[in-house]
Order: sequence, then structure tokens, then C-alpha cells
Amino acid sequence: MNRKINSKNTSPMITALYCRLSLEDGKDNESMSISNQKLLLKDYAEKNGMFNCEYYVDDGFTGRNFNRPAFQRMISDIEAGRIGCVITKDLSRLGRNYIESGSYMEVFFPKHNVRYIAITDNYDSVNKQEMDIAPFKNILNDMYSRDISKKVLAGRMTRSRQGKFCGGQPPLGLMRDPDDNGHLIIDAETAPVIRRIFDLALDGMGNMKICKTLMDEKIPVTRTKQTTECDVNYYAWSGSRISTILRNPFYKGAHVVCKTHQKGIRSNTYNIIPREQREVIEDCHEAIIPKAEWEKVQQLIDRRPPIMKGNSCPYYNIFHGIVYCATCGKSMQVRYEKVGRTNKDRRTGKEREPIDKAYYICQTYNRLGKDACTSHKIEARDLYDLVLADIQEVAAMALKDREAFYGRLSRRMEKQYLADTDSLKREYESLAGRNQEIDDTFISLYADKAKGILTEKRFLKLTDAMEREQENNQNRMQEIAAIISEEEHSEGDVRTFMEEIKRYAAITELDETVLNRLINRILIGKPEKIDGVRTQEVRIVYNFVGEL
Repeated sequence: MNRKINSKNTSPMITALYCRLSLEDGKDNESMSISNQKLLLKDYAEKNGMFNCEYYVDDGFTGRNFNRPAFQRMISDIEAGRIGCVITKDLSRLGRNYIESGSYMEVFFPKHNVRYIAITDNYDSVNKQEMDIAPFKNILNDMYSRDISKKVLAGRMTRSRQGKFCGGQPPLGLMRDPDDNGHLIIDAETAPVIRRIFDLALDGMGNMKICKTLMDEKIPVTRTKQTTECDVNYYAWSGSRISTILRNPFYKGAHVVCKTHQKGIRSNTYNIIPREQREVIEDCHEAIIPKAEWEKVQQLIDRRPPIMKGNSCPYYNIFHGIVYCATCGKSMQVRYEKVGRTNKDRRTGKEREPIDKAYYICQTYNRLGKDACTSHKIEARDLYDLVLADIQEVAAMALKDREAFYGRLSRRMEKQYLADTDSLKREYESLAGRNQEIDDTFISLYADKAKGILTEKRFLKLTDAMEREQENNQNRMQEIAAIISEEEHSEGDVRTFMEEIKRYAAITELDETVLNRLINRILIGKPEKIDGVRTQEVRIVYNFVGEL
């Protein structure tokens, strides 16, 4: 087994030079610290005969957890068998969580035959005599991190209780005071939007009606306007966003101390503090909305009945997650009419079932109106009968002449495969060529740096940009390879579909099992009138084989 694996992996093993710096270490010397780590690691590797090196840099990431982009990329490369040695400046650069650090050093790295070296701590996993003190150093690093975290949190809470804004992006309508970073002032550009939203709420409008009004008035969701013509999504306000704005005390000049509480330093999980339990400090900055109006809006919201209270739909939606609008791509929502339709069908005289009172409507139309998308309304009964008939027809063809049906599907999928793979292969070759150019450029830049033609700062800036581009190219190449690999299994997909369709050849009713096993999605087109007759296109995309 080992000989087979080694015969495939002909490329030399990489020495991973891992650098990390936390934001808490300071902003002034942040880049220089990373630069020094790179120089130290590169010098150590070259002196010890390790020339096939690759940098993995996490600049601005805490050591308390290991969810860091470069570190996770390094772990993936280790699992892929590309890395044979990992070098860091010291043990704390690997991480400050002694449990996970110890797990990587004593379990993960040995399991994957990876040597680990921490230079300034004189730790080398090959030297068994130096392994006894490493766990104690990890515990000290962990304790240091905990102490720093508590001090930082205490400092932020003190500032927050003084009415200082310690969050990231200020709420829409407010901005940071240029003279005091912790003080908020009114943003003259976006504050009118907030005033407009509260005025509409005071007029008695609900969240969705406010959304549609803002869209009609072409009020953008974001803070800055684009220079080009915007699509409808640029003005697509959501009900949840309107609700958040109307409930935000910042707009009456108050300050919320904190909205979440961290469960534990290591867990990186948070509990949301209920709105009524949050600590609010009044009159911390200039208000956009007068306090009396803000309180009035809260009263209007609190007295509204819950959505669909006592009006639950008795129709069980078996098409949930399958039916989509063919125009905007959003899912279709089921609606139920309790009034307007009698309990008996006037044509047949039969009692109506819940499905006869249900229909599907485009989510975008329901949320944003006709300017965003049309209703694409289709009766639930019509959709049910159409899908059932199509499944029965396809199953009958598969049973009647299996070979002819199989040949037709195979030819269609092969034609589609050839069209798709040609363009994908050209893109793959272009990306591979670009990556080779980057490698050649990197060697040339390193030679210029060694000769003193290129400064260290300039060298790092250029190589970092090229490394990011190369990484993006590599990710795209992996995606293309996966797509081509899936397309190559089209023959097996056809056989799998034929086996599935045969199982349901005699069905007379639909259920969730049948739909999810056979159908990937159903696309509902826009209704049109042709020669006075209402017609509507419904496209059924089957699993494995697509549209038939």
C-alpha cells in the first residue's frame, strides 16, 4: 500500500514556513514582525538544507483558535501529503490554546509523518529529549492569551459603559466622529433614509410594505451609490433589515453596551442577549429620531399580531425546496386561499381538497412587487397533475424501449459534455500556464533581492500578491477538475436514473420521496396568452440527467 502511494507522489515534499501575528500585538510593527518571521524561518530552513519552502501567513489572527485561512490551507496540504516539515518562530506562533496545540504536535503531525520545529523554543519533534518541556510552554502561552483576552474585554466593556462605540461598522445613518473614534455623529448622506423608514412605520406600514416603498423610491440598501445603473437587488430591502432598524436604540441617541455574551474563550461561540435584557445608556450621541417617536414605533410594532396567526395553511407542501421561479431563480412560495373559493368545485360538484385552494407564487414578486419580478402564479393542483403525468410518461418510455431511451439520453449528455469540457479545459490550461509564469517570476525576483536590486519590503509586497493570485488560480483549477470528473460519469448517471425511474413506473400519487429521488428542481415560467389561451412553461430538471 505504501509503495503505491509513494509511486504516485513524485513531487518533493514542501517545508511549510508558518507565520502568525495577532492584532493585539500592535499595528505599528505588524508587517515588520511578519517580515522578521519570514526572514528567520527562511534562513533556518536554508541553513538546514530545506530549500523547497512555502510560506503560510496569518497576519492579524489570534492564536486562541485554529480557524485561520493559511493554517487551514497548511493542514489541507499536510493531509494531501505535500508537506514533510512545519517550522515556526516559536510554539506560540502555532497557537495559544494548549489543548489543540498539543493535539497537533503530539497526534496530528506524527500521524502524517510531519516534522515540527519551533526555532526560538529549541523544539524539534525529531529530538525526543526536548519533548518533555513543550506541553508546559503551551500551557504558559495559553495562560498569557487568556490574560490578554480578559484585559482587552474589560477595557472594551469600560469604554462601552461610558457610552463609547466599540463595534465595527456603525449603524446605517450614523458615522464615527473624526475627532473621537468612539463617538457617533449623524451621517448626512444616509440619515434621511432612517428618518424615512421611521416615518413610514409611524404611518402604520408593516415591514414588507416599507420595503416595497423604499424600492419604488429607488433608495439603495448600501451607504454609497454606484456610478453605473443598478439592478433591482441594489434596492432590495428585506423585512428583517427593516425590523432591525426600527428596533435599534442607537437612532434615538442611546447606546447598547453589548448584544452578545461569549460562552468561553476556546469555544468561540456566543449567546445572544435578549433585547429586553440589554444594557442601554441614554443620550450618548445626537439622535436621528426623537425619543418620543422611537417609543411610539415600538408600541406600534408590539401590538401587531404575529404573521399568519390562526391562518396556517392546511396544505402540506410536498414541493418544498424544489419549485423555483424561472426568471429570478428564487424559490416559489405556497399560498392558501381560505376565502374567495367555495368548498365545492362548480364544474364537478366534488368537495375541494386543501390542494385545490393552494397556489405557488414567486418569492421575489411577493417581497418586492411587480417591478422586481412577475407572480409566475401556478395552481398547486395543476403543478401536481403535470409533474405526475411527466413522471409516468418518462417511466413508460423507459420501460417500452429501454435501449432506445438509454441511447437518446446518452447522446444528449455526451453532446453537452463535449461542449462544456472544451471550454473548461482551455481555461484550465490558461490557469496552469499563468501559475508557471508566476513561479518563474518569483525566482527572478528572489535573485534580484539576493543581489540587492530589490528591497525586502518591495519583494514581500510583490510575492504576496503573486501568491494570492496563484492560490486563486489553483482553487479554480481544482473546481474545473472536479466538474470534468463529474461530467465523465454521465454514462453511470444515465443508468442510475433509469433504475430509479423504473421503480416508480406504476405510481398514481406523488409524495416527497418520489419527488426528491427523481427531480432536482422545477422551474416555473411566466404565464403568457397565446391566441387568447393562457399558457405557462414548466421545466422539470431530473436528477442525474437534467431536462428531458
